[in-house]
Amino acid sequence: MNSNEYSKIIGNKVAFMSDIHSNYHAFKACYEDAIKYGADSFIFLGDYVSDLAEPHKTMELVYKIQANYPTVCLRGNREGYMLDCESGLSNFVPGSKSGSLWFTYDHLRKKDLDFFRGLKISDTIEINGVRIEIAHAAKDNDRYYFDSNDGHTAEIFPQMKCNYLLTGHSHKQYLQRDFDKTIINPGSVGIPQGGTKNPKYALLDISNGDISCVFREVSYDIDAAIRSQFTEGLVNCANYWAIGILYDIITGEECVLKLLKCVQEANGIYDEEVWHSAAISLGMKTTEQEILDFSRNQP
Repeated sequence: MNSNEYSKIIGNKVAFMSDIHSNYHAFKACYEDAIKYGADSFIFLGDYVSDLAEPHKTMELVYKIQANYPTVCLRGNREGYMLDCESGLSNFVPGSKSGSLWFTYDHLRKKDLDFFRGLKISDTIEINGVRIEIAHAAKDNDRYYFDSNDGHTAEIFPQMKCNYLLTGHSHKQYLQRDFDKTIINPGSVGIPQGGTKNPKYALLDISNGDISCVFREVSYDIDAAIRSQFTEGLVNCANYWAIGILYDIITGEECVLKLLKCVQEANGIYDEEVWHSAAISLGMKTTEQEILDFSRNQP
């Protein structure tokens, strides 16, 4: 493929999703909402797996969509972690530090790892004559955070080769324009942020050389997502990290990062007692019923 050729997909209304993080129940709700509102093709920007308890079901739904609709998929940094583990570059072990990644890798199949291996972290595509840059994060960095409030993001616009850039990773839903160029982040399906627990994605209407964007927030069976963290055994493997992630999806805030910061400040990243003390200091409950009750009392 030369520099003037682009991957093309067919579709007028594109469901654009990122950062599912094995939250199958949120993903299913977003998929069903997208079909209800006329989506005829899909773009996924990666981080399909990790942090929540159902990577197998999540990947099966990705494959189902891919088999039935024009679909473009990128690889996120979490898929990169899984490939690093496969190749021996990373070693995950049960516990709060890396047990969530250990659990995810343990529940993936060869076909999942093969799928990840075949994906790029960025690409340029064409839909209905509109050329679009897509990236999990930045074009050459799958961990770069674009943020509409970050002055560094303004530096990206002059570097854009197309008028549109679709990006994920930050879990923050926004659209930012600079003259004729636009950056769109759909937010996170699996671990939404911004003060709301509703999964987020975007519907793009692409026609007449232009893109219009409608941001969607979808309700879902959050009780099922909470229960699966316990019934599938993720809490047993990932301990307080798994609990922190539940607080993330319940509140729409970065609770697990607050937890991690407390642990790091105490120099206790490998000490489960330090994780326990940090969780208690942040007011986190630890049993399934307590967390369900906490969730049901949230607005």
